[in-house]
Amino acid sequence: MTADPYARIAEWYDLLLNPVLDGVRRAVADACRAEGLLRVLDACCGTGRQCAVLRGAGVACVGADLSPAMLGAARAAIRVPRPCERDAARGGDCLPHQHVARGGESPSAAAFPPFSCRFPLLRADARVLPFPDNAFDAVVLSLALHEMPEAVGNAALAEALRVAPRVLLADYRLAERNLDLPATLLVHLPERLAGAEHYRNFRGFMARGGVEGLAHRAGLTVIRRERLFGGAGALLLAERKIRTG
Repeated sequence: MTADPYARIAEWYDLLLNPVLDGVRRAVADACRAEGLLRVLDACCGTGRQCAVLRGAGVACVGADLSPAMLGAARAAIRVPRPCERDAARGGDCLPHQHVARGGESPSAAAFPPFSCRFPLLRADARVLPFPDNAFDAVVLSLALHEMPEAVGNAALAEALRVAPRVLLADYRLAERNLDLPATLLVHLPERLAGAEHYRNFRGFMARGGVEGLAHRAGLTVIRRERLFGGAGALLLAERKIRTG
């Protein structure tokens, strides 16, 4: 069995990175609320904090990750305030059970049961997700694709687009102007410290155009774009291109 690369850092991950990453998580939640994306899968959920932020914003979230250590941290962590869980304790729920997807089609109860506020966590490979087609409104892939080999990242994105018509991609991008260069260069330091393989995958990701290059190669239509990390990153809300003819 392959060793868990997050075994040593899972316990400290939130403590070290929440000050940096919570802004990204709020941006993801804001985009979901603005676009009416109310059932979301965080396909590489790590410690589960993005799911907690989404839940606090009234968005039902399932978290999946391949790392047992990160899932263990997710189950044990004390996260952002969760008012919907207080509502659930009084017999309510954070979202209506009868959510109707775009196009007027509602997922069947057997294929996609109603969420409770206490979001489910499961161990799953982002390339082989245990969900039916179009089970979610959107899939979040946040700061995950840059650390994967190209073939693995492409497979994870394709699988995300199988289980949802839209994806929220938060990751690094190429500098568009001189003002972006300091931040773009600065992110090399933590990526290098993450290890040789991680840094090699990051450099390959950037050489292929970063997150925007990935979306372009996948033939996605970008419908929302926000700058992150002072221009070193971007949040893209993208969807499959509609085939005509």
